[in-house]
Amino acid sequence: MRYLVTGGTGFVGAYVVAQLLDAGHAVTLYDIAPNLEHLSAVCGEDRVSGDAVRVVVGDVTDPFALLRTMTECGAERVVHLAAILSGLSEQNPLRALRVNCEGTVNIFEAALSRDVEKVVWASTIGVFGTPGVAHANSGVFADVIANDAPHRPDGIYGACKSFNERLAANYARNRGLNAVGMRYGFTYGYGKAQTVARGTRVGFMTELIDRPALGQVSRVAGGDTVLDWVYVSDAARATVLAAETTQTTATALNICGERHSLKDVAMIVRDLVPDCDLTVEDGVWGDSLFYDGSTAMKEIGYEPRVGIWEGIEQNIADVRRHSQPSSR
Repeated sequence: MRYLVTGGTGFVGAYVVAQLLDAGHAVTLYDIAPNLEHLSAVCGEDRVSGDAVRVVVGDVTDPFALLRTMTECGAERVVHLAAILSGLSEQNPLRALRVNCEGTVNIFEAALSRDVEKVVWASTIGVFGTPGVAHANSGVFADVIANDAPHRPDGIYGACKSFNERLAANYARNRGLNAVGMRYGFTYGYGKAQTVARGTRVGFMTELIDRPALGQVSRVAGGDTVLDWVYVSDAARATVLAAETTQTTATALNICGERHSLKDVAMIVRDLVPDCDLTVEDGVWGDSLFYDGSTAMKEIGYEPRVGIWEGIEQNIADVRRHSQPSSR
């Protein structure tokens, strides 16, 4: 099968590409600023430097370049992960609208014109309200958030993705587009740190995992904050499962993992790195939101496989391995 993956050298994107290559698919990447170092770290340098992956530098806001690339690679399925993330969306709303909304329209239009079988695209769990942010109407989050719960985005990024979900539903209803969005929980794993520069506001993850792994002093605020932790390979597997599923009825799917507080994760880090100097402060820095992932199980057969202990252990091992000069 021939795949086009936008944002394919990003955090989740690289793991998606690795799993597609493992399955024997032909993969073309479309990325405005390809991070080949991260792609090589996840996929293997031999596969990235060889003929397994074709990398095209391009912007999803350029419909002509996008359509040309989709045509040239003969894409049968598309995974659209390119985006301006939360922090940068707030700093530059117009750019966020162009990339996150106009770029998604370009993907949908190109896919329809090329008779692409399936489009899987990155929505966000933030359509329900950003995890770890204090919400003025937080009382509405007392119960488990169903897959089809009303949207209550509290930022530009979440609002863009909420609009895209309505857009996707319209394209499906009126033009027959076969597409589904992925609402990943709090995705962690090696490579998460690189997303800070792209605006994810998750610098605390470097303090919680990366710095202790490398023997550096670290401090984390809001240790009682609870998040839904999804290991990155599970997020990638959900994406591939969605791409391989012939038809999905939901516009988007909650992709869940395990719920743990930052203190819970810190305990695992301390067990794995007994001599680490890690301080976790009391308190919370936002609401804890509960998500129902049962629709993803019914629609694409997804359920998390990597438990929190295994995921943190692998995260630490990867950070250490890729910090060695020989890995660069």
